[in-house]
Amino acid sequence: MDASSLDLDAARERLLTMQADLQTTIDDLVARLESGSTPDAAEGGQDAGDMGAHEQQAAENEGLLEGARRRLDSVQDALKRLDAGTYGTSVVSGKPIPPERLEALPDAATLAGEKL
Repeated sequence: MDASSLDLDAARERLLTMQADLQTTIDDLVARLESGSTPDAAEGGQDAGDMGAHEQQAAENEGLLEGARRRLDSVQDALKRLDAGTYGTSVVSGKPIPPERLEALPDAATLAGEKL
């Protein structure tokens, strides 16, 4: 897709917003994991059931953290493609990524059926 058919400024703005939101999420998750706290920890109670629930929440937070870091990497890669003038073009096939896909997934690097 040629750059003239995309609103690159709007794409950059969306990606920068996503980047900031993801960084906030990552910072929050890291803080929770480092402190060993969960959102309900302040409500008291530390019986065996609570401990198990907190361990499960920590494992879920670790999974969320990993996913947020991967998505942040994807968003940063998309910003690099914007700077390089290749945003909106599949990194696999070189074919244009449909605007609808970029609207739904601004950090898309491939066509829907392609694998990295």
